Amino acid sequence: MKKILSSFLPLLLIPSFSFCQTIPDCSAVTISSATNNGTHTFATYLESDGIRNGVDYFGSTVYYPQNTTNILPSIIIIPGYVNYQSSIQDWGPFLASHGIVCMTIGTNSIYDLVNDRKEALQDALISLKAEYTRVNSPLFNKLDTNQVALGGWSMGGGGAQLAAGEDSTIKAIIALCPWIDPLQITVNSLNHDIPTLFFSGQNDLVAPPSTHANVHYNYTPSTTDKLIYEISLGGHWVANGPSGGQGEVGRMALSWLKKYLIEDYCYCPLLLDTPLTASIYQTNITCPTY
Repeated sequence: MKKILSSFLPLLLIPSFSFCQTIPDCSAVTISSATNNGTHTFATYLESDGIRNGVDYFGSTVYYPQNTTNILPSIIIIPGYVNYQSSIQDWGPFLASHGIVCMTIGTNSIYDLVNDRKEALQDALISLKAEYTRVNSPLFNKLDTNQVALGGWSMGGGGAQLAAGEDSTIKAIIALCPWIDPLQITVNSLNHDIPTLFFSGQNDLVAPPSTHANVHYNYTPSTTDKLIYEISLGGHWVANGPSGGQGEVGRMALSWLKKYLIEDYCYCPLLLDTPLTASIYQTNITCPTY
C-alpha cells in the first residue's frame, strides 16, 4: 500500500499548483470608470511652495491625490511650441483623481524647440523625485521614484520620446499629437524600449499624422510596446486634455499609465477596445489571459 501511495503522490501534487494563480477582480474597471474622473480628491502646489527650481524649465504645478495611503506613481507633462503650461493642465485633475501624481511644467521660452523640451523634462524629473525626500513636501515619503512617466504635447511630445531614448528608467511615454522635425528624426532617435502611447488628430495641420505621429510609431521598435490612436476629425489640440475624442483620450491615457506605471493589468483590455472616435487605431500589445 505504501508503494502505491508514493507512486501516485506526484500526480496528486502537481495539478494542485495550477490552482495557486490569483485571478484579479477587475469588475470595478470599466470604460466608464476610466473615462470619468476617479474617486480621489486632489490638491495642488507650486514651485513657490518649495519645489526645486530647475534651470531648464520655467515653473511647475503638482496635482496629487489626497485620500490614499498608497505610494504614488507620477507623470510629468510639458506643453508645445508657443504655448504655456496652462495648455495641458486639464490632465492634472483627471490623473490625480485616478491616483497618479501629475506635474505640469512650462518652458524657459515658448519658442523652445524639441531638444530644449527634452532637457526640460529631464530637469523636471530631478525636481519631482526630490519631492520624495523634501520634508515639507505633500509627497514626502509618498512618491514612488521608480514609477515615473513622461508626456508632452506637440514639440513636448517629441521631447518626451527623445528623453525615453536617454533614460531607460522611465516607465511610459504619452505623446500628445507629437512633433519632431521630419528632417531630423531617425530610427535611431526613437530606438528605445519604453512603452509609448501616441495620440494624433486626423485633421491636424500643425503636426500631420502622416509626417509626425505615424512616422514616430513606425520608427519605434516593433519590440517596444506601442499604440497609436488617431482621433477622427481631430485637430492639433484634440489630446490636450482627457475630454478629447469624447473622453476616449482620457480613457486610453489612463489605461496606458495604469498598465505600465503600476502594472494594473485590469486596464489592459481597455487598450484593446477600439474607440468609436478612432480613424486609425493600431497596437502591438497583448493582454494576459486568466
